[in-house]
Amino acid sequence: MTIFKTIPSVILVALLSAGSALAQRNPSLTENAALRYWSAFSEVQDSGITDQQAKELNAILDGTAPYDDSKYKDLLEKNALALEIMARATSLPNCDWGLDYGLGHDVPVDYARKALVLGRLNVLYAFHLLKTGDKDGAARALAAGLRFSHDVGNGGSLFATLIAKDLMTSHLRAVAGALRLEQLSGGQRSQLQTAVTQVGEGLDWPMAAKRDLEALRGDYSGNPQTSAALTRIISSYVAALNDESKLPTVNQAVEGAPQKLATVIPNAKRVLEQKQDLNNTLLQTRALLQ
Repeated sequence: MTIFKTIPSVILVALLSAGSALAQRNPSLTENAALRYWSAFSEVQDSGITDQQAKELNAILDGTAPYDDSKYKDLLEKNALALEIMARATSLPNCDWGLDYGLGHDVPVDYARKALVLGRLNVLYAFHLLKTGDKDGAARALAAGLRFSHDVGNGGSLFATLIAKDLMTSHLRAVAGALRLEQLSGGQRSQLQTAVTQVGEGLDWPMAAKRDLEALRGDYSGNPQTSAALTRIISSYVAALNDESKLPTVNQAVEGAPQKLATVIPNAKRVLEQKQDLNNTLLQTRALLQ
């Protein structure tokens, strides 16, 4: 089923020594979870998905359909290495995707698409482990998945943040399901509680929106009127994502902007709805863990 490939010893010693020295000079390189996540992406197998399979998978992740281990067991076994690499990477303190926002519209977002596939596999993996009675493994997978979801949104655009939100809510719903349906030990509950606590308030929506909107600057640098309108939109947009009562100011700024700019501004109301949905899911899960 588809759902989502001799050095002489002296030279070898020299290369290993050089690599060790480089790691000592650049500890951030060896402690960057993003590099390990890319390794995990490269190990994902059979990630193609049909429209029908997408509907079935979304229903499972939304909690509106039961998980059928017979459908996903083989897929998860093929991706055991990718999931283990991801889980181990979440223990690292830093995640830097190395995004260059100087590229404007051309900033790469492919990592976020790959993360969506891997993160959804991880939720299924947690269901699989619960089905087989491995509650310790399931708690570890869910805790790792929450950290991974948070890392996916780190320093990214609204697109990456929305994917991170999708993954985080899917993992939180899985945590809630495990708490309701399984008799988890004190240690398992504690591991999940720590993971939920560590994600804090979720994701940095204002900063993600600011990055996206600032990327539009180059398109209007030669037009003072449009550039000024963009400045007003950015200011009001960021304020609204921090305080929903300021949403009308965003609408006014967008409506007053030239049409060519207004049409490319993401709908602030819908972004706020996504933010609130994540906040609600976090609150509900935390209440279950009390």
